Amino acid sequence: MCLMAKEEDDASNVSSCISLNAENYSQLLQVFKETHEKANRLALLNNRLKWLNNWLENRVKALEKVLENSKTDFENLEMLYKNSFCKCDSLVCENCESLEKKVHYLVKTVDKLLKGK
Repeated sequence: MCLMAKEEDDASNVSSCISLNAENYSQLLQVFKETHEKANRLALLNNRLKWLNNWLENRVKALEKVLENSKTDFENLEMLYKNSFCKCDSLVCENCESLEKKVHYLVKTVDKLLKGK
């Protein structure tokens, strides 16, 4: 009889152990599913942000090219404007440079006179 009682206790321990394992397994499975869903959402978000980052980098490169072209165009137009008043053939005219310095000096002098200094 003692053996029978011991076998029944072992059987009840095994069945309770199995039920605990089943509960733990279902809890772990549920937590795993939630974590997996969050990981999938983060992966999608990461992919979207990578795409946006690449697009923005390409846009910045394109705008840098436009800026460089605009600077070159501006410099060319500025050179044409400066040379349009001068009848000389060279790109850099010493006469024009000295006149620009004189104009700058005159503007500063007029400003001083207007301020009463």
